[in-house]
Amino acid sequence: MKSLLGRAAFKSSGTLEVGSYEDVASEYYDAKLHPTCSDFRAASRYYLRKFFRERNPKGRIADIGCGHSLLSEFVSKDLVLVDASPKMLAQNSGSTEKRLIDLEKQKFGLSEFDWIFAVLADPFNSTAAWTNISSALRDGGRCVFILPSDLWASKFRSRVPEEQAGFARFVRADNSSIFLPSAVYPPEQQAALIASADMKLLVFEQVFVRELAQVTSPKISKFLAPEEAILDVYCAENAS
Repeated sequence: MKSLLGRAAFKSSGTLEVGSYEDVASEYYDAKLHPTCSDFRAASRYYLRKFFRERNPKGRIADIGCGHSLLSEFVSKDLVLVDASPKMLAQNSGSTEKRLIDLEKQKFGLSEFDWIFAVLADPFNSTAAWTNISSALRDGGRCVFILPSDLWASKFRSRVPEEQAGFARFVRADNSSIFLPSAVYPPEQQAALIASADMKLLVFEQVFVRELAQVTSPKISKFLAPEEAILDVYCAENAS
């Protein structure tokens, strides 16, 4: 099985089977199999709809770690889709430019983009990724980086024995479990990560459970109250 870490990771409780999004691409967007993914996607769509209505970002735009791109619902031209998974990237039809790139391992642009959006970006929330984001932005370019909230991640992963800190556990259609990297940090730690890439944090925003029409996943509804945040959003500017 393909591993983002290059090898299996071992815990004292046994073997942790670590994979990539290539391993779950065929069923990731099945809301019945993965309602948590569906709820996070709905929250992301809610945020993006408001963001594009109020701020109307213009210029050349990248959607990194795009999967089945949400940005394509809001951007009709000058959009570039970037993903490390061929199966995820293939879920986008049409003539939009697509780049099969692992953005933690290589650059996906050089002073090219006015805006970069990273929707549910916890699989690649790393120094390497942020450095490549900074390189891909034009002077004054901005990145909108959307994550599951640190509040949710800390509550859920600390209280459910099967979960592991730093990973998202997927139970697939065949009932097998696979762990995918998922780095979610408290705001002050996330801000330091952004600053390490010579980027300036401009705005920290959140989406709250009460703002969604419905929450179908018990992994969210049992751990977050309506007034608590389901998403953390960081808007940062290229300061180099």
